[in-house]
Amino acid sequence: MTEHNPHTVSLTDSLEKTLEQPFCICSSGNMSRTDLMADAMAISEKLPNGNYAINLCQDRYLFIVAYLAVCIRKQISLLPANQAPKTLQDLQQNYPQSYILSDNKANASFIITYDLLKKNNNPFPLIDIDRILSISFTSGSTGKPKASPKTWREFRDSAKLALQRFALNDKQMTVVSTVPMQHMYGLETSFFWVLYSQLVLHNSRPFYPEDIRHTLQGLGSQCILISTPRHLKSCSQTQGKWPAIQFTLSSTAPMDSLLAEQIEQKLHAPVFELLGSTETLSFASRRATLSAKWRPYATIQLKQQQQQFVLQGGHIAKAQILDDNFSIDNKGFFTLLGRSTDLIKIAGKRASLNDLNQQLISINGIEDGIFFCSKNERLSALVVSQLPKKTIIQHLKQATDEVFLPRAIYSVTAIPRNNMGKINKTELELLIGTQLVGK
Repeated sequence: MTEHNPHTVSLTDSLEKTLEQPFCICSSGNMSRTDLMADAMAISEKLPNGNYAINLCQDRYLFIVAYLAVCIRKQISLLPANQAPKTLQDLQQNYPQSYILSDNKANASFIITYDLLKKNNNPFPLIDIDRILSISFTSGSTGKPKASPKTWREFRDSAKLALQRFALNDKQMTVVSTVPMQHMYGLETSFFWVLYSQLVLHNSRPFYPEDIRHTLQGLGSQCILISTPRHLKSCSQTQGKWPAIQFTLSSTAPMDSLLAEQIEQKLHAPVFELLGSTETLSFASRRATLSAKWRPYATIQLKQQQQQFVLQGGHIAKAQILDDNFSIDNKGFFTLLGRSTDLIKIAGKRASLNDLNQQLISINGIEDGIFFCSKNERLSALVVSQLPKKTIIQHLKQATDEVFLPRAIYSVTAIPRNNMGKINKTELELLIGTQLVGK
C-alpha cells in the first residue's frame, strides 16, 4: 500500500475492493472505477493551462472524468448554478486564468468527448485532500450567488456519513438522478456517494416524468431515484404505473407530509429527504411520512448559541452559523422552523413564509405559487392556477390565520425558478413589480 502523509489520499488504495466493479452505466457499456481513473488521467494531459476550469458538462460520466482531470492538474473546478451567458462572463471576470470545459458548448475552451477517452495506465497521483477541489455557487434565490469552496476531505467524509445513514456501503444499487452535476446535491450523490460505495451511477439525464419512469423500468428494482420535490410531485401526478425501486431521495426544499405520502403511494417506495446547503453539504435526513424531525448524521451536532444556530462535527471543517431557525429536542433531532428572513410578523402574530407557500401549493388545482409582502405590510400571492381567487382563499382559511390571508392574488403563467425549483430573487421582484404596476 502506498505510503503518504495525512493530507493526501491514494484513490487506488482507497478503492482497492471496488476498483473493477461498475462505476457508471453508459450507452457504450459499464465503466469501472479503474476505467474512470484511466480516463481522467488521459484527459488531464489534454487540458489547457489555467487556474480554474468552469465545468459545464451535461453528460454525468464526462463531467466526473473532467472533474477528476482538473483535480489531477491541480486546477480548481468552478460549478455555476446556471449556464447563462452573463453568469459565465462574471465567472471568467472574477476568476482570472479560467477556461470553459464542456461536452457540447460551441464556445468552450476545451470540448471533452468519448473519443478522447483513450485509457492512460499511468499511476493516478496522490490527491491533496485539504486543497480546494471545487467552488460551487448558490442559486441566487436570496440575492447574489455566493461562492462555496470545498475540499476532497469534506466531500469524502460527508459521503461516508451519508452512506452510513442509509446503509448503502455494501449495497449494489443503481443511482438514477434528475439533479445536474453542477449542483452540490447532484455532485455529492452522483459522484462521491457512488465513488466510496458499491453503488452504480446511471448516466442518463431524465427530466420529464415519463423519461424518469422509462429509465427506471429498464433497470430492475435495485434502484434509487434522486430528485427534487417539484420533479417528484410531477411524477406522482402521472397516470401510468411506476416500477418498483428501493427508495427515493429528495432535497433542495422540505416537502410537507401530504406530498411525501402522495409520492410514496404513487412510486411504491419510501421518500427520504436530505437537509443541506451549498455551504454545508448534506448533514441530516428524515422521512416526512413518519416524522417532521430531522436526524443529523453521526457525529454532527446542531446547537443553539444565544440567538444563533451552529452546525459542527462530522465533515463540517469549520463550525457553520446557519440562517435557519430550529427547535432541537433532547436527542439532538430538530424541526426546521424556517429561515431568519423567512419569519414574518403581522398584527402581533408570527408565521413562516415557507409554511404559507407549502399550504398554497398543496391546494389541488394550483400548479405553483408564492406569498410575498406587499407595501402595506400585508401579504399577497402569485399563483399559477385557473382556480377562482375566492376558492383559493376558502382553502387557505382552513389552515391559515386570517391575518396571513393574501389581500391580493395575481395569476401568472409561471413562477421564476431554476432547474432545481429554486426561485430567482431578481426575476421574482421584476415579476411582482410588473403585477403591481399592471393592477
